[in-house]
Amino acid sequence: MKKIDLEHFVTSMNKMADASGQLIRDHRWSSIEPEIKADGSPVTSVDQAVEERIREIIATEFPEHGICGEEFSDVAADSEFVWVIDPIDGTLPFLAGFPVFGTLIALLHHQQPILGTIDMPITADRWIGGIDRPTTLNDTQVQVRHCSDLSKAMFTTSNPDFYDDSTRGALDAVKSASQLNLYGGSCMAYGQLASGRLDVAMDVQFDIYDYLPLVPVIQGAGGIITDWQGRELDQLSGDKFLACGDKRVHEQVLKILQSHCA
Repeated sequence: MKKIDLEHFVTSMNKMADASGQLIRDHRWSSIEPEIKADGSPVTSVDQAVEERIREIIATEFPEHGICGEEFSDVAADSEFVWVIDPIDGTLPFLAGFPVFGTLIALLHHQQPILGTIDMPITADRWIGGIDRPTTLNDTQVQVRHCSDLSKAMFTTSNPDFYDDSTRGALDAVKSASQLNLYGGSCMAYGQLASGRLDVAMDVQFDIYDYLPLVPVIQGAGGIITDWQGRELDQLSGDKFLACGDKRVHEQVLKILQSHCA
């Protein structure tokens, strides 16, 4: 893909993130009553309004593209280009007023993520990464840090409660092998990993909306992000994923995951 094409998509992605951020900030202090979806997760009218606005921009600028959003039905999901939207990643922190929630947007080409953003509307941090496009934080290039061994690593996961009997052993083993552990960062954690502030991040029971936008951001910063078998993430991947700043640590974590989830 030509760089000029990707930069055109970046301009549109920034427009989407600007619009979503404004909507979220406008409702930050509103009294919002969430609904509980079938999977037990909360959703608010703000989630839905943000996704609707992003869909409007896509439909206007790229009417031939498909859309997969968390809150509404897919549109032409088998198209060559597909946009993936998580309007508010971290709805619980949003409801609680913890500013680690953000908007995630990815552009897929033949099911592969080629461009992604993590936009934090309250802290005004925006990571953008893409194929052959180094990841930037607010237009400044960022890079993962080196960490040769898991015993020296800072590890994070969004919520230990998401793990069940089939995955909790793997979580405990990774926690025990890491030097420091941190919880509750939502998508902010993956942006900070891309910026060299964290070494290992993993999650379970997540959907493509939660992780495909992270892929270009992590890879564009020199990191690696895969499923728990070490396979690349795409539109058909499962619900578990792992991101590391250093490939050596990624290999060490994969061995732990595979030994506990055979």
